[in-house]
Amino acid sequence: LMKFFLVILFTGFIILFIFFAKRRAAKLARDKEIQQSLEDSPIKISSVKPEEETKSGEEHGELAFFDGEYERFKIEDLLASAADLQGQNLCSSLYKVRLKDNGIFAVKRLKNLHVSIEEFGRMMRQIGNLKHPNILSLVAYYSSKEEKLLVYRYQRKGSLLSLLENYAENKRDFTWRLRLSIAQGIAQGLKFLHDQSPVGKERITHGNLKLSNVLLTENEEPLIGEFGFQKYLDPKRACLFNSNGYKAPEKSLTEQADVFSFGVILLELLTGKTIERTGLDLPKWVKAMVREEWTGEVFDKEVNKAGKQWAFPLLNIALKCVSHLPEQRPTIAEVLRKIEEAVNDQEDFSFSSTSSVDSNNHDGSLLTIPENWDTPGSNT
Repeated sequence: LMKFFLVILFTGFIILFIFFAKRRAAKLARDKEIQQSLEDSPIKISSVKPEEETKSGEEHGELAFFDGEYERFKIEDLLASAADLQGQNLCSSLYKVRLKDNGIFAVKRLKNLHVSIEEFGRMMRQIGNLKHPNILSLVAYYSSKEEKLLVYRYQRKGSLLSLLENYAENKRDFTWRLRLSIAQGIAQGLKFLHDQSPVGKERITHGNLKLSNVLLTENEEPLIGEFGFQKYLDPKRACLFNSNGYKAPEKSLTEQADVFSFGVILLELLTGKTIERTGLDLPKWVKAMVREEWTGEVFDKEVNKAGKQWAFPLLNIALKCVSHLPEQRPTIAEVLRKIEEAVNDQEDFSFSSTSSVDSNNHDGSLLTIPENWDTPGSNT
């Protein structure tokens, strides 16, 4: 029996060794492809000493700025500036660039796009002219046959992903009111995008909505970034749909798919769990908890403490957003109305409550889930 046990143990060890060896080999191959892609680029954004000048013999196109941008510079200024690589994949790289005048910008470098210079320029001009408090404005863009650069103002507060991760590590607070405000802001920004359909122009969708693509202002108001170019990415490269936890099952660039992604973000805000680092199938986990009638255990401790009674209807709408079938999902306008109802209800409650009433008695613990409370898409 002991011999049989040792054989089983040894076999298991061999299987695990092969599994991790293959996983490491795949990662090394992917990293090598990324590095080769960076080396093959005709335009480099790298850490350069400020006093170094771009060679006068180099020929570049011009940066195209948008109306209202008072701070303008040349592509040579950008390429000669000190830059820190913030992140990269097979389709893009992100740099934090500090100009000689100490202006700080985020520069997105896109690679292997399937689009002509003319079409890309038309789309960027359409996006660059979009102005909304919850949209990250495009400052400028550069376009050549080989390279596309997008320039944004650098957001010092970072992303919503960083905020939620810092909260999970007990490095900061993340109150219910702030979560509700951020959810409302993202929904407002996404609705604004979906409403932009000028005659003769293609409707704008996001295509890659996730926590790391929602940045925060100094007042911690959300700014939606990284939109407008997903449809031009090489469909053969995995980065088009690499955010599997946020991507709708149909893997399409549609408004319904954006709503699915927003539903996942709303679940993250309610549960305090993040999926970009963990790979957790959050919709599946939440639906399983609801089916087992453990709905109250879904919410994060901060939500349970201060906002549980308003969180139930938001959980319901979030689950509708992540329905398996696109036609079962609400529009972002319908989602926004539900969030605004929660905001208004909380404000009314805060206004009507008195010091003699303990708000903890209204944390949702006495609420009952309606019998017809649905869990759309639970078959996934």
